[in-house]
Amino acid sequence: MFKYIRQRIAFAILALFIISIFSFIMISAFGPNPVKAVAEKDYSSGTIHIPFDEYLRQLEVKFGFRYGTEQNPGEKIPLIVRYFTYIGNIFKKGDFGFVIDSRNNPNAAEFTTMAKLFFYPLRYSLLITVPAFIMSSIIGITLGVFAGYNRGKIFDSFINVFVYIFIALPSFIIAPIVITIAAKINILSAVPEFGEQPFGVVLLAYMPPILVITLASLAVYTIYTRNQVITVLTSNYILIAKSKGLSKSQVFFKYVLRNISIPLFSLIISSFIGLLSGSIIIEKFWNIKGTSQVITNAFPKGEIYVVMYSIQFFTLISLFSEIFIDIMFAVLDPRIKYGVKSKKNYWLFFKAYLVRRKLEKDLFAMELANNNSEAMKGVK
Repeated sequence: MFKYIRQRIAFAILALFIISIFSFIMISAFGPNPVKAVAEKDYSSGTIHIPFDEYLRQLEVKFGFRYGTEQNPGEKIPLIVRYFTYIGNIFKKGDFGFVIDSRNNPNAAEFTTMAKLFFYPLRYSLLITVPAFIMSSIIGITLGVFAGYNRGKIFDSFINVFVYIFIALPSFIIAPIVITIAAKINILSAVPEFGEQPFGVVLLAYMPPILVITLASLAVYTIYTRNQVITVLTSNYILIAKSKGLSKSQVFFKYVLRNISIPLFSLIISSFIGLLSGSIIIEKFWNIKGTSQVITNAFPKGEIYVVMYSIQFFTLISLFSEIFIDIMFAVLDPRIKYGVKSKKNYWLFFKAYLVRRKLEKDLFAMELANNNSEAMKGVK
């Protein structure tokens, strides 16, 4: 078990490294240069009395984009060198970098470090994703179970229509409709921060975005659970259990629930991470000052360190949640093994390869010697 966990952690670290280096190089190579934006802002103020290109090179030295000193700028630092410098600062100093252009910091007085810039807004994202996740998972799984047990009946048909409507309608279509309805009943169309309005008003303003996220994810839980329940109920071991005289509740808890819990567990964990990282549209519609706002503002401005911090954070929790899911699979179903040792001995394969190479060389040398001797005889 522990060997398997170590292997999965090692693969997760390797995947994180590959994603990290690929993201850094692609964003740095093709994204806008935030240092240039800073230089243009300073130059337009009229306080800079040197040529623009010279001032830009000085700033690139200051922000680690160029070799040399500000008085004597050198060549640009290669992207791969910049990446490993960035990674080295993380491990040596815990320095993840920060916003390059101060105008891209939504609250410079409060967000003074990268952690504050990312995690302070994350509180507002969690206020809409966590309630939506809890409600959608509980209601969706319950509806899916009832629809699976009543397949082909009126209730099942009603659930199917409900599900396909909200699967077909994306959140950016549902959101304006919900905002319009909420405005008619005097609910704020933009979610204020706590303290700006009375607590009840702010809490009520959070209900519409939570409802939209709940409806979108509820449909996925319902249809997935329904299909899993139908698959289990039509299996042979359920027919055998019913023939033994087991009641419906016994069949459900001993067979149905246990067998659908494994795929549902994977869906629940991955969907929460998806909700947490994918609430950009909802936060934009209701002007929620969450992490998605920070990320969407950072990408088009080329704020490489903000983007890299968000990529590494969400990639890390996604990878380790997959490891957690794999471990829980074996806990939920003892038939699942952590790993099976391969019967192949790769060391023997390698030794046989070396022997073959040696025999090939010896045979080639013998043929070459024979050809030379025959050639010499022909000359004589």
